[in-house]
Amino acid sequence: AMIPAPYARSFDIGKEMTPAWFASDSARVIADNILSFQAPNGGWSKHVEYSKGPRLKGQSWFSESDRWQWISTIDNSSTTEQMRFLVLRDSVRPELTYEDAYLRGLRYLLESQMPNGCWPQVWPLDGSYHDAATFNDDATTNVMTTLQHAAEGDPSFVVKAERDRARTAVDRGIECVLRAQVHQAGKLAVWGQQHDPLTLQPVRARSYEHKSLSAQESANLLRFLMKRQNPSPQLASAIRSAAAWLKASALSGYTYDYDTGLRVSPGQGPLWARMYELDTGKPIFSDRNGIRLYDWNQLKDRRTGYAWYTYAPVLALRQYDAWERRNSAPPERQ
Repeated sequence: AMIPAPYARSFDIGKEMTPAWFASDSARVIADNILSFQAPNGGWSKHVEYSKGPRLKGQSWFSESDRWQWISTIDNSSTTEQMRFLVLRDSVRPELTYEDAYLRGLRYLLESQMPNGCWPQVWPLDGSYHDAATFNDDATTNVMTTLQHAAEGDPSFVVKAERDRARTAVDRGIECVLRAQVHQAGKLAVWGQQHDPLTLQPVRARSYEHKSLSAQESANLLRFLMKRQNPSPQLASAIRSAAAWLKASALSGYTYDYDTGLRVSPGQGPLWARMYELDTGKPIFSDRNGIRLYDWNQLKDRRTGYAWYTYAPVLALRQYDAWERRNSAPPERQ
């Protein structure tokens, strides 16, 4: 019988993980455990606790199944965050095993890119919404960020051929993102959490994740797009349209906390709903029964434990104002 991997809600590099910490034995133990859970195709599963020890014989690479499988994924920052951890460890305690594992992860990201230029949540393809072009939880943004760093020689051990592949993959990824940008009322708007891999139209995922426009994922995609130097007219238009949509969709008079939920707070804001209905632009919510609601207060079993609102566009719009100043055309001479 298969032994599941130890479960963790998430794996993230915290602020306490300083360069001094990455040089410590504690970081070495985590790094070695991460190496042991790298799947045969070079990626990593999500929800694995790396502090519990290395993967054992007879143990899965995955924590959420009772059958033999590995689920290499970019969901919940998986694969990209493990690669980043190994790079930070290698930067203070260089070892070929860390570099080799990173490069296997890099090739996984390159090979999992779909013909349209976007990335599925799970690869090899697993079926259902996992096969969609996935922007949810910043999956595609994290992949393109990782590949952009590699293309720029960060980490330095990435050879030129791999840097060139990464650069091409980022260019193709941005092309797919621009094609997927949704039109709403005849205007370019933003993006959904996931898009059909053939039509690039928004699609639903879990029962409470309806096809919609997503403020959180769109804000972080916007931040990535604004880092491109000398943006093309198409890219500049996409950026300006996304920023305009975010500005028009802001809400005020509320505060939101992931654990306690939404609170009426006069004078507070702005904040944004996670999902907006495609046709009406109204914030939408849902319990596990999949019934669409228009008031967060009507939620029952999904009232908390899911990020129904977000502050992510605040930083994106602040950066957009600076981007606009840099990229505005100078006035024509009379």
